[in-house]
Amino acid sequence: MGLLERLKLNKTKDFFEWLDLILKNELNSEIKAINFNLYEDTDNKWSVELVGTFSFDRDNDDWACDEVFTTRDHPFVIECESDWKLVETFFIGLVNEYLSSGKLKEYQAIGIGFVDGDLHILYAR
Repeated sequence: MGLLERLKLNKTKDFFEWLDLILKNELNSEIKAINFNLYEDTDNKWSVELVGTFSFDRDNDDWACDEVFTTRDHPFVIECESDWKLVETFFIGLVNEYLSSGKLKEYQAIGIGFVDGDLHILYAR
């Protein structure tokens, strides 16, 4: 079993519970789009935070910086020895699986990416 499969097996439920708890609380009605910021921490730890934004612009990634809500103080953290690309692929898979349940689709768009990297749009209407 590869690293991605092991992570998915062990962390999918935890990630969904983290996200459900955030969404259970009423988010600011001014949120137009959601972005998942990824970070490399120390000691083989990787964090993801949910950011709600005032805007969405398919042609300008700066929309992801237009924050009105963030879980920066309570990120979801995994620990694994890996490179950033594999971690990004893992989190993209988790968010896509969450989206497949129909959740988050009330927003104009859902993006994900490392804070110093490329932004990937996973959903846009």
